[in-house]
Amino acid sequence: MKKDNTAKNLLNNSIEIQRLNLQESDIDEGIKLDLEIVPVREIVCPQCGSKDCWKRGNKKGNRKEYNCKKCKKFFLIYPLRDEEGEEIKCPDCKSRDYTLSGYFRGKRRYKCRDCNRKYVLNPNGRDDFNNLNNISCRWCGSKKYQRKGLDSITKKQKCYCLDCQKQFTVGAKGIDVLIPPKEFDFEHDVWTTDHLGYEKGIQNHYKLNFSYVVQPWLKYFFKKYILYLSSTRFSFSTLIGKIEYIKTFSRFLLQINYSQEFKGINRQLIIEYLAYLSTNKYSYSQYTHCISTLKSFFETGIFNHWFNVEPALIRPEDWLKQPKRLPRYIPEEVMKQLNQHLDYLPSPVMRMVLIDIECGFRIGELTRLKFDCLKSNGKGDWYIQYQMHKMKKEHTKPISNELVKVIQEQQTYIKKIFGDSFIYLFCGRARPTTGRNEEFTPEPKLMKSRSFIGYLKRLAEKFEIKDNSGNIWNFQSHQFRHTVGTRMINAGVPQYIIQRYLGHESPKMTMVYAHIHDHTLRKEIEKYHESRVVNFQGEASELDETILSSNNDLEWFKKNVQARALEHGYCARPKVLGNCDISGFDGCYNCPHWRTNKNFLPVLKDTLERTNNVLQKAKNCGWKLQVNKNTPIKDNLEKVIKSLEEDND
Repeated sequence: MKKDNTAKNLLNNSIEIQRLNLQESDIDEGIKLDLEIVPVREIVCPQCGSKDCWKRGNKKGNRKEYNCKKCKKFFLIYPLRDEEGEEIKCPDCKSRDYTLSGYFRGKRRYKCRDCNRKYVLNPNGRDDFNNLNNISCRWCGSKKYQRKGLDSITKKQKCYCLDCQKQFTVGAKGIDVLIPPKEFDFEHDVWTTDHLGYEKGIQNHYKLNFSYVVQPWLKYFFKKYILYLSSTRFSFSTLIGKIEYIKTFSRFLLQINYSQEFKGINRQLIIEYLAYLSTNKYSYSQYTHCISTLKSFFETGIFNHWFNVEPALIRPEDWLKQPKRLPRYIPEEVMKQLNQHLDYLPSPVMRMVLIDIECGFRIGELTRLKFDCLKSNGKGDWYIQYQMHKMKKEHTKPISNELVKVIQEQQTYIKKIFGDSFIYLFCGRARPTTGRNEEFTPEPKLMKSRSFIGYLKRLAEKFEIKDNSGNIWNFQSHQFRHTVGTRMINAGVPQYIIQRYLGHESPKMTMVYAHIHDHTLRKEIEKYHESRVVNFQGEASELDETILSSNNDLEWFKKNVQARALEHGYCARPKVLGNCDISGFDGCYNCPHWRTNKNFLPVLKDTLERTNNVLQKAKNCGWKLQVNKNTPIKDNLEKVIKSLEEDND
């Protein structure tokens, strides 16, 4: 019996070896065998390297399970082709050794055992996927890059260069490498911050690239437009945005083969451009910026006599209806979790967060804080001084003593590392040599917003910082600014103070940042009902809430504003009208200058009761004069009392 089993095992092993060495061309397509049609694969134990293995069966996903006879370990062998017959191999190192790594957008994802690259076979049907290993950065030529998803319009692969830290698109058309000249040259397609007298940006945003504006006539006059704007108060980032938006118009003209220059630009062309924006599903912000940039360009060109186009090419009805802005502040439950885990951030990043939580800086203002930004007035009060690059002016904010200590700690940190050579409060970090490195290695350069917010995003993922809906919070740098505005307005800080603190030029912008919470709204409504003032007809009248808060306030008002403090309210008769000629308090109930609120309800009800008694007696006795005199008082008192009691309900 034992010999029979041994012979049977030898026979099975022989059959298995024959199956593994079959070639795809040797098998009829109509025959379905329980094996993969793949190139020859040598079965080797991953634990000990032994080739003496035997198959135990199949597992889920058409995987083969083997057992090593030497070390007795079990291991799985994955198929070399997927269910559609496509060969499974790493696009980087071409290795066929992989493990399964879940799914990505409904497609099976694999992880290479050799280079640890995760990949999907032909994602979204892209033709460029198999050629990603042959590409290089179009700016510096480096082959070190990270994939950054697909372009929303062209659906081409976007990549991020790890050497020059710039983004590029696989197969993009245009100049491969654009090197700006040392001196300003109007004809050159690259202008820098140095050319135009700006401070260098924090995100490598120090160049204006006109190469994507294809039409020479459009490029020439748009350069003049940008040069014109640079002489005003526009920031460099705004100029970069203007070029991005005019590029959209240039692509549109290229698509329709337009060649008539400015003389052919008419209302019909603009309507077609608006349809182009809508068809390509541009967001509200992109749509608005595209047409507003074009409108400003046309108006500036006409005003400066550069060219002539039809007037009013872009009309008010062309703008989309602005969607309701969602509040961008960080909820308190998220802020609480963030504060609990701040210690896990690198010390410089933690200090940046603490400053932003209290001050609500724009990201450019935060990263460009000077080393000597801390100022004192000599009376124990501290301020932080900074440059508002958006407004091109200096600004100061009062800060707490706790934040003063945080800034002083950061100053000590910078001075210890760089001495007096670095002029900023915060520095950047050196690029990690291998993978994603959480350590902070200081480098004498400005911190990038991508790096700053990246720490917060990874912190949220690591410690599962969630909102009330159970979702991991997606931190953004500008959220801290909205949070400061929201906290201040809910704490009762006047709007003009918030506007001054945040450095806004208009109250409208401040209201975008300040979100009123429900409980604050409820409190304000209650406060309104507490201090609501009515006239003799029971109609609401405007009145400062402090006027009727105490008798002392009433007396002050009486002496300074020529108003009389009464037992049932106060007299709002203006001083310019002279002294009041009404004798007694009863005349006030028919006077348009009389004001009262619910604090005087007991007095008003008592007066109404006495008035009703007087009317009853006058009617019984036939005193018509008394009836005519007290009836209006009774009617007005009933209106006032009813109005004030409705507020209580």
